[in-house]
Amino acid sequence: MKQEVYTLDSIFDFDMLQEIIPELPAFDLAHIRRMTNPVSIVQHATYSIPNYKHGYCLDDTARALLLTTLAVQVYPSEKYKNLAYTYLAYIQYMQRDCGRFRNLLSFDHQFLDEYGTEDSYGRTVWALGHFLRYNREPELVFLAEEMLQRALPHCVTLKSVRAVSYTLLGLQHYYASNRSDDKILPYIKQLSYYLADEYQGSHSPDWNWYEQVLAYDNAIIPLAVLRSGVLLRQESLLTIGQQTAEFLDSLIFEKGYLSTIGNENWYVRGGKRSTFAQQPIEVPSSILLYKELFGLSGDNHYKQRMIQCLHWYFGKNELGLTLYDPLTKGCCDGLERFGLNLNQGAESSLSFWQAYLHLCHGLDG
Repeated sequence: MKQEVYTLDSIFDFDMLQEIIPELPAFDLAHIRRMTNPVSIVQHATYSIPNYKHGYCLDDTARALLLTTLAVQVYPSEKYKNLAYTYLAYIQYMQRDCGRFRNLLSFDHQFLDEYGTEDSYGRTVWALGHFLRYNREPELVFLAEEMLQRALPHCVTLKSVRAVSYTLLGLQHYYASNRSDDKILPYIKQLSYYLADEYQGSHSPDWNWYEQVLAYDNAIIPLAVLRSGVLLRQESLLTIGQQTAEFLDSLIFEKGYLSTIGNENWYVRGGKRSTFAQQPIEVPSSILLYKELFGLSGDNHYKQRMIQCLHWYFGKNELGLTLYDPLTKGCCDGLERFGLNLNQGAESSLSFWQAYLHLCHGLDG
């Protein structure tokens, strides 16, 4: 496989994409701002109205920081900088003295857990590393770097392959920022080899995967492995990343359009894959995976896959229904057996706009 030959910048122009997806909107974070208050972004919504009953979580705040970091690269604005202030403040509030994080906070500001999930840790490291690579505001990056450095030692305790993958993406960005010291690379190697070991212990000729189940946000794992293969110049990692990406592609595009693994029961090896409870979180990571594959190979097939992924939000999906809401600028929470889940929670809307920026402006996540 060729390495870093083909540029990922400006793969498509907006006018061309709009010819393919006529419903493609102008960039507008009105719903994200609606969901955000001085504490952070609210987790859930009832239809398009923020639902305060469920409070806040670190997972969504990390996603929101990642989105605002992407947005400011194309649309420099004080309003996005102010959102970054809010999201960084929440992350700081949820970080314990030991460097680990809480995840959940009620609307009346009560901590709801002692320590958050591994995923919330990994997503936070990803968002902070990405922020440090692409943000140039000194009053913001100092705090972000302090938090990342405090969190860093805990990455070697992770067991979840997704948490490891999120963390790897953050450390790869941090390493690329030229702000990190030499101790970052050993962490990247250790986590990358952990994913390789998980693959070796799980795969077989008919199951090229890291676990005995395909669950949620699946594309994030081969994406992290491929990026590590490029960074470390490890052909074995590139091979694993390619094989697992092709395996995933054979499942989610077996019908000729994107049909992700549903969250009803996921897809346990030897069982039947879930079709419904497909969620918007699957799309931005899938676009990033196909962008990575295109960058390595130059195969236009992957460009087509990226467009098909974004088209999922606009009706090229299992139910032929559009998830993006042009009135609210939010995104519905998923495809269910009964139709659309009409709630427009933080995760779904953040995922939509991330996918939009990854494809329409060629931005990396």
